[in-house]
Amino acid sequence: MFEVLKPDKKAVGMRLRQVKDDLGLSFSEFGRRLDLKKPTINAYVRGDNLAPLEVLEKVSRLYGKPVDWFYYGELTDYIASYIEKIGYGIFLKEHPNLPQQIEEELFRLKNNPKRVIKEQGGLIRERIEISWKSETGYPDEGYLENVFFDFFEKLSRQDIKQRAEDYLATHTNFSEAQLMEAVNYVTNTIYTTYQLVRDLKDLTSETIASEVQNISEELIKRDVPAGSSPVHYDDSFLLGKLINILEDSQETRQLLSNLSLELTNMPFSQFHYGYELVDAMQSLRPKLIELYNQTNYDDWINWAEK
Repeated sequence: MFEVLKPDKKAVGMRLRQVKDDLGLSFSEFGRRLDLKKPTINAYVRGDNLAPLEVLEKVSRLYGKPVDWFYYGELTDYIASYIEKIGYGIFLKEHPNLPQQIEEELFRLKNNPKRVIKEQGGLIRERIEISWKSETGYPDEGYLENVFFDFFEKLSRQDIKQRAEDYLATHTNFSEAQLMEAVNYVTNTIYTTYQLVRDLKDLTSETIASEVQNISEELIKRDVPAGSSPVHYDDSFLLGKLINILEDSQETRQLLSNLSLELTNMPFSQFHYGYELVDAMQSLRPKLIELYNQTNYDDWINWAEK
C-alpha cells in the first residue's frame, strides 16, 4: 500500500486524538464506536502502534475525512511530503505554492479526465485517463508523480527562459527574432541536458543561472554574419540539419536542386517563381525550430528508425 511515503505513527495518533476531541468522546466511547478495547485505542492515539486500515476506514466514516488524511494530513501536506521524499525539496522551496497548484490540477483532472489518443496496431484509439486510483482518498503516488513532473518541466523551462532572456537582452544586440531563437535554444539545451544526461534534481535556481550564463556566452562568442542566427543546431539527425540548411539561402537552393534531381531528374531553376519556392522553404524554419525545441534525442532516434 505504501510505496514512497510511510505514515508516521505519532502523526496518525495526533489526528485520531483530534477526532476524539472534536467529537467530544472519552477513550472508552471512542473505542466502543470502533469496536476496540480502551488499551488498543489508547495505543493508536499515543502513536505506539499504527492504526490499521480497517480501523481508519471506520474513523473516516465517523469523521468525514478520507483515510489518507489520517495517514498524511491535508492533501497539500501529502503532495509536499511526496515531492521532498523523491528528492525535489530544493525545487519545492523555490516554488512554495506548488502543492496548492498541484492540488487544483488534481481536482481539475479528476472532474475532467484527460482524453488520451494512442496509436495501436495502426489504429487510433481514444481512451479516458483515470485521474487517480487510490481507494483511500488521495491520488496514488504514480499518478501524483506524473502531475508533479508536468509542473516541474513547465516551471523549470519558464525559469530558464526568463533568465536566458534577461541575460541575452542585457549582453547582446540581438534583434527580436535572434533573441527569441537564442532564448529558446538555451532553454531547450539546458532542460534536455539535465533530463537525459545529468539529474533533474540538480536543476535549481543556482545551477540554472550558471548554465544560462555559460551557454549564452558561447552563443555571444560565435562569429556569425550580421543578421544571421547565432544558433547552430545539432545536425546529426534530419531536423537539426534542415534548420541549419534553411537558415542560408544558398544551401536552401542546393537542397531544392538535390530534391529536384532526385524526384524529377531535372535541375532546379530559380526562374519561374523559383525564388518564391526558396522563400517558401525557408518559411518552414521557425516551425521546425519549434518542433526541435519540443523533442529530444530519443524522438530523433525513433524518427530515424521509423
